[in-house]
Order: sequence, then C-alpha cells, then structure tokens
Amino acid sequence: MIRQGEPRLTDGVRDGLVRLIASDNLPVGAKLPTAEQLCLRFGVSRTVVREAIASLEAEGRLISKRGSGVYVSDATPVPTGPSVMRSPNDIAEMLEFMELRMSVEIEAAGIAAERRTETDLLRIEQAMINFEQHLQGKTIASDVDRALHLSIAQATGNPKFSEFVDRLGERLIPRRALGADFADADEQISFLRKIHTEHRVIADAIAERQPETARDSMRIHLDNGRRRYRNWTLEHFADASL
Repeated sequence: MIRQGEPRLTDGVRDGLVRLIASDNLPVGAKLPTAEQLCLRFGVSRTVVREAIASLEAEGRLISKRGSGVYVSDATPVPTGPSVMRSPNDIAEMLEFMELRMSVEIEAAGIAAERRTETDLLRIEQAMINFEQHLQGKTIASDVDRALHLSIAQATGNPKFSEFVDRLGERLIPRRALGADFADADEQISFLRKIHTEHRVIADAIAERQPETARDSMRIHLDNGRRRYRNWTLEHFADASL
C-alpha cells in the first residue's frame, strides 16, 4: 500500500531530477546516476525513485535502457511546482484536450490490436500491474495511467502515436492539475477501480486482436473520463456563475 506522503515524495524527486538535469547541463543521451545514488541523494526509497523516473519517462524526458541505465532523452526544462486549475477556462481547455485524445487514441487502440507483438503485450500488462498497485493507496495514479496509454501507443508500431502521448505530458492525465479537491475525494479508490476496469477491457481487446472492440472500449474509457472531469467542473465552479 502506498502511504499518504509518497505522492509528495515522488513529485519532489521528479522535480529534483529536472533540476539535476538543468544544473548539470546534461545533454540528450547523458546517463543519470544509478538508482542507489539517487536514493542517497534524495533520501528516499527505490520505489519513489522509480516512480519519479517513470513520470519523466512518460513525458519523454528520460528513457530507460535495460541493463544499462536511465538516460536523458529530452533536455527541455519541465515546469515544476503546483499547476492547479483554478478557473472554468482552465477546465474547458482540459476538456478540449480530452476531445483531441479521443480523435487519436481511439484509432491507436484499434491499430495496436492489429499490430501488437508479444513484447507490446508484456509492456501493457506491466503497466496494468503498476496501475493496480496504486488502487489502495492515497494517490491519483496519474503517472502510471499515462504509462499505460503510452504502452498502447507504442503497440501501434507507429512512433508518431507515442510522440503524441509524450508531447501532451501531464495534460494527457490531468488529475494532478485539479488539485487536492479531486485527489482527496471520498470515492478515490472507487474512481481508480473504474478506470482500471476500463483499462482491462482495452488491454484484453488488444491482446485478442479485436481492433473494433479495442476502439469501442477506448472510446468509452475516454468519454467516461471527459464526463468525470465535466462533473467535477460543475461541482466546483457552480457558484462562479451565480
């Protein structure tokens, strides 16, 4: 189970890695210190370091090479600090990104079902396992959610789909930007379980080479997400219109 303080630790290490890359002027292709060294540097566990690295990998900032290490893949600075959406206009932009995602990721799911390899399936299943491990924790699981969608994009065999997911960064899974009111909701676990169930249907369709089912399942998943964010907006900004 993830303790309540761990999401803050992960964010702190993530921001620390960004500062490390910037302060040491690490170019694309530069290797980061080992996990053990990072644990000592930031005073955290290997789990926190791995999650921080996974967050930056999902944004295309880092890349892990099995048996070799973690390398800088994009030296562009990542904004740090809170990015809470404070107005209906911010939420409207987020919903626009959801529509953009639907136009791309629905087709990506279908193509993934047609082209996926066994390696792709292993990557998707690992992402599913990582998400499931967050279900009982006090976390919004945005990084592992994004990693799952990236694994589906990679399964298309078309690097442009992966690039799309990378470039959207945190805008792909914007729960963190909604702030504590969203992250600390009473139905947090129920919310994540619904998402996990939707992910499971998509993953199974891809594994079984059912492109139309994969497309339909991704459409349902993203449309449900759009509805969830819209409902959150209505609940939290209703007074603004009075």
